[in-house]
Amino acid sequence: MFNVQILKHDWPARWQSFIPDLVSAAKTSETICENCMAILKLLSEEVFDFSRGEMTQSKIKELEQSLNSEFQLIHELCLYVLSASQRTELIRATLSTLHAFLSWIPLGYIFESPLVCALLDRWLLYCL
Repeated sequence: MFNVQILKHDWPARWQSFIPDLVSAAKTSETICENCMAILKLLSEEVFDFSRGEMTQSKIKELEQSLNSEFQLIHELCLYVLSASQRTELIRATLSTLHAFLSWIPLGYIFESPLVCALLDRWLLYCL
């Protein structure tokens, strides 16, 4: 299991390219992409849901700002998976990751992007 505690310590100061590196790795195979989605979900949960009392407010703010500033790459990866993948496990992992992001991502990423259409298309494929 990926240790988010190490990542929270090293990112973003010591590993500034973590999100681009992770997104790049995710594009190499669907299995790796599924694992990357799990890492992103864990990171979001740790930073936005479970970090209170474990980190200083300044460290939490730094991680939140870093995730927000890098979210465009994550968003593009999620859209790509939802529009191109046929692998059920990867789609499920992507939806679970998106669910973890809903409490903090800017609403424009939901309503001013193709995300809702991609979700509806995926739902229609599932229903038919």
